[in-house]
Amino acid sequence: MFSLAWKNIIRRLGGSLMTALIAFIAVFVLATSLAVVASLENGLRLSRERLGADIMVLPAGASGNASEVLFCAEPVNVYLPADVERTVAETAGVEQATPQFFTQTVNQSCCSVIGVTRVVGIDMETDFIVGPWLVGGALEGGALPPDGIILGAAAPPIEGGQASILGSVFHCVGTLEPTGSSVDETIFMDVNAARTIAAESPYLESVWLNVDPFDAISCVMVKVKEGAQPSAVAAAIIEQVPGAAAVCTSDLIASVTSQLVVLESMTLAFLAAIVLLAALALAGRFSSLVSSRMGELGLLRTMGVGRLKVALSFVVEVGVVTMAAAAAATACACLASSAIIGQLHTSFDLPGALLAPSAYGWVVCAALLFAVLLSLVALVQPMIALMRQDPQETLAKGGL
Repeated sequence: MFSLAWKNIIRRLGGSLMTALIAFIAVFVLATSLAVVASLENGLRLSRERLGADIMVLPAGASGNASEVLFCAEPVNVYLPADVERTVAETAGVEQATPQFFTQTVNQSCCSVIGVTRVVGIDMETDFIVGPWLVGGALEGGALPPDGIILGAAAPPIEGGQASILGSVFHCVGTLEPTGSSVDETIFMDVNAARTIAAESPYLESVWLNVDPFDAISCVMVKVKEGAQPSAVAAAIIEQVPGAAAVCTSDLIASVTSQLVVLESMTLAFLAAIVLLAALALAGRFSSLVSSRMGELGLLRTMGVGRLKVALSFVVEVGVVTMAAAAAATACACLASSAIIGQLHTSFDLPGALLAPSAYGWVVCAALLFAVLLSLVALVQPMIALMRQDPQETLAKGGL
């Protein structure tokens, strides 16, 4: 029976490809949507669980870039006086405060890192953002050496365990678990090392015309005391530090959550339309196949083949075509979803996290199950017509 189905597929290759194309488009859209939404939701979940900071203190002019700072790793060269950290740490309601210094790699010979990547200088003595998510739990020796770097989970790869950054060579001493935030795509180093290489780089001279890099920080990450209201603490920080903006991370996450709800609603409506159109298109396609082959199927009936076997031969034929198309569509969707996630991540400042193999397995299973159900729904009407076929009527009409 499979041999007969395969011969029919090859003999009517054009029609088989048309059926496969309809199934491919429907399954590709579904699988891609599932992977993208799952990644965004996973990134948002990780951000909630692993962000660590309740408040970000930035220069007032950079407050509009807060989502970019939190969720994306696009380089942002903004600075505050270094003594802001002390003022913030002494504000009522603040439990922990740690400074960060932003700089970046450049697409020049001084940097071996691919692309322009955010580099963040941190103070390991006060840090509570990076340290908790080190793979292995801690750095060897418990400290970040001046020539050491820590790579985020999605940071550019470092070959040979070392990299040239703004003309200085650094060694990778640790990597981080996924956090769903900009931490994933960032390279971390000691804050004083970051200041030194940034100050000495000829490519960043224009940044330091009005700022002393050795007396500057870019951001202060704040954790509030238990029972304190982040919004009240943020207001107190703004009052204590003129020229600074204090942004509650919970507000940013809530904003992203609302964006994700809208995106999921639009995706659901789009998927419903695609499923309906695909079901109608496949039903029409299968009905056309049955009509065009009524004589051939009637001949099988005339030769004594039962209704069930005739119907099963047709189901096997269309099943092979649709499932092959579904498998190809699922593979393409898994590849395309990473590019789409990256585009959404950078264009709309949405959190994103790489999906685990088990999550991709769930997407594959859901997509293939969808293909099976879609085919079964589309086969209902053609199968009814086929089961009602009378071989004598086919002979009378000259169908053979």
